[in-house]
Amino acid sequence: MNRAMNRPMNRAMNRVLPLVLVVACCSTASLRAQETRSLGEWRDVAFAALGRGDSTAAITAADAILRDFPEVTVAARVAGDVYLRAGKIDRSIEQFERYIKQVPEHEPELWQYGIALALVGRYDDGRKLFELHRTVNPRDVENALWHFYCVAKASSPERARALVLPAPGDRRVPMDPLLSLYRGEADEAAVRAAVAELPEDSRAIKMAGFYADLYLAMLADAEGDRQRASELAARAAKIAEVNYMTDVGRIYQSTFRDAAP
Repeated sequence: MNRAMNRPMNRAMNRVLPLVLVVACCSTASLRAQETRSLGEWRDVAFAALGRGDSTAAITAADAILRDFPEVTVAARVAGDVYLRAGKIDRSIEQFERYIKQVPEHEPELWQYGIALALVGRYDDGRKLFELHRTVNPRDVENALWHFYCVAKASSPERARALVLPAPGDRRVPMDPLLSLYRGEADEAAVRAAVAELPEDSRAIKMAGFYADLYLAMLADAEGDRQRASELAARAAKIAEVNYMTDVGRIYQSTFRDAAP
């Protein structure tokens, strides 16, 4: 190709090349920004994804946390939380156990790990975890109810009823009547009545209704009434609010459904 023909092309390249470099630099900067996110920023990305119901994006963020912070102890705990809420229960257990191996003194705090164990059928391990958690959180009725569930599934509802953990002073509605129900000292009507006392259409009554449905479902499950458990779990899973326990309720419902004979 001769030089005269090259001149127009050279002039065109001189105009285009700076634009290409700008685009390339911006793209590189964007990728670098993503690659250099802090653990806290990745956590926020994951929780925001969970908040909008995007479990795939949440899992991707949890994967990034483990990829970018392999030596940071708390990364395993954060990833475990995200994986559990996103329905990757086995992955969550792997990360909780990795975290416990590094800081065993923190194991009593990890009620989340106990829930994950219960959801995969490791009931005896779950029971032990909930008993351990009571040493740092003795007023939590939910801890007692999950403990009951693990004992009942591993042994029998009768044995679970005899071993219900005390949990005095949990003021959340309807925790007190739920605990009495699990002990065999109340009925479902008492639970529903406690919920009905809350302001109509309030967030409080919606969350109380969710807790009632979830723990009544788990009790029916523990007692072998699969149809009733399925109905209640499905109702609990319909709550619009997104938080740790509503996500757990949805994961419980899907796990229960998928385990149907």
